[in-house]
Amino acid sequence: MIKLRFLPLLFVVALLGLIASGAVMPTPAPVHAEEGEGDDADDDDAGEFYEEETTFSGKQVTKAIDKGVAWLRKKQGRNGSWGGMKGNATYGGGQGGNEQYQAGPTALAVFTLLKCKQPLKDPVVKKGFDYLWKHHKKPASAYEVSMLLLACTATADASKMSRTLKKKKAKPKLTGRYRQWAGKLVDQLVDMRTARGWRYNYAGQQAAPGGPEDLSSTQLAALALFAAHRMGIKVKKKVWEDILSFSLDQQEDDGPEVTYIDPVDPKNKRTARSRGFAYIKGQEHPDEGQATGGMTACGLANVEMARFIISEGGKKRDEWNKRPDAAKVQTAIFDGIAWLEKNWSPFENPGKRQMNIYHVYWLYALERAMDLLDLRRVGSHFWYNEMGQELLNRQASDGHWDTKTTLTPTDTCDTCFALLFLKRATKGSIPFGSVTGGSEEAPADNR
Repeated sequence: MIKLRFLPLLFVVALLGLIASGAVMPTPAPVHAEEGEGDDADDDDAGEFYEEETTFSGKQVTKAIDKGVAWLRKKQGRNGSWGGMKGNATYGGGQGGNEQYQAGPTALAVFTLLKCKQPLKDPVVKKGFDYLWKHHKKPASAYEVSMLLLACTATADASKMSRTLKKKKAKPKLTGRYRQWAGKLVDQLVDMRTARGWRYNYAGQQAAPGGPEDLSSTQLAALALFAAHRMGIKVKKKVWEDILSFSLDQQEDDGPEVTYIDPVDPKNKRTARSRGFAYIKGQEHPDEGQATGGMTACGLANVEMARFIISEGGKKRDEWNKRPDAAKVQTAIFDGIAWLEKNWSPFENPGKRQMNIYHVYWLYALERAMDLLDLRRVGSHFWYNEMGQELLNRQASDGHWDTKTTLTPTDTCDTCFALLFLKRATKGSIPFGSVTGGSEEAPADNR
């Protein structure tokens, strides 16, 4: 059986000195975020994504995104797909088998193009959706259902790109076949749920070691359900309660004390326990049972999305704060951030990994967590500045990224993750960011 660690298409990558077919880009002198932004860049929002001094400008980010998008468009096959996905290893050893996840790369590519402001009527986007509609209207795995649901909901964001709608600050609206499709995908995804979350749940797949859920698959499903929630397609709160409890259970029980810049008030310092999240806590294989950067970011994102929905977008904060586990949830967030600070890396996925490295996925996973929490720093690190420079340095001359540390097709996956990071694809999905969710302190006696 194929063992996919597609960390929610899951996906990611390894630090190579030079990227295949492209030389490392020289590092420019420090500039300020707003430098290089002009009147002809009305749709260029890269400048708002970072602060303080950086070694790159908003225009450089925009150029990198444009080159990456052009490469991704050319990668599409004649039938509209971006190929199937293949595992890099099987349980018990050996190499991955046949390409089982046929819808995954195409759904990821379409989602990425839409997030990079390619219009819904664009021929490449339309051809991709037509392929999915014809061959994978009801995908076979939870991973593919989640990724396709994200692509469908992204059509709402694509529909509000005109300046008129921007000025009116119109909310995304999902309509037509994409809304109907999304509704059916939500039902299918909920039906695929096991005890408290998801594994890859591929039809006919044997039971995988470690249990019926993993944090990576559950993260992708949570992202998809959260996107559908924004469009008014909601699930029972019990689903989110289960996502919350399962995610918290994947966090380390204890860790060393760490002092870092308070994410609530950067003028102060905060003390917390460095506790990361694992793919499946307690599994013997180090790729699964120990905390990593990618999984810690996934855990934090799950906790924040669940808290946001359960508290009804903060409308019921008082009710949330009365919960017996409210302090535990808050502590989990602060401790997770402490782990990221202690194990910080601007490119290599932190943690002890052997096969499933996923470096670029780690960057995209962190973007999701930080933009959901509305944090520009991880401790003393301006994460977008540091990670963005690493990505710009590793882009190939033809526009793609490929560190060969995610699943096949590695170039498509890495390029999508890189573009989604650079574009800050998660930014704005929560109307307001709040690392605390209402209460700024987590009592130590409730740890």
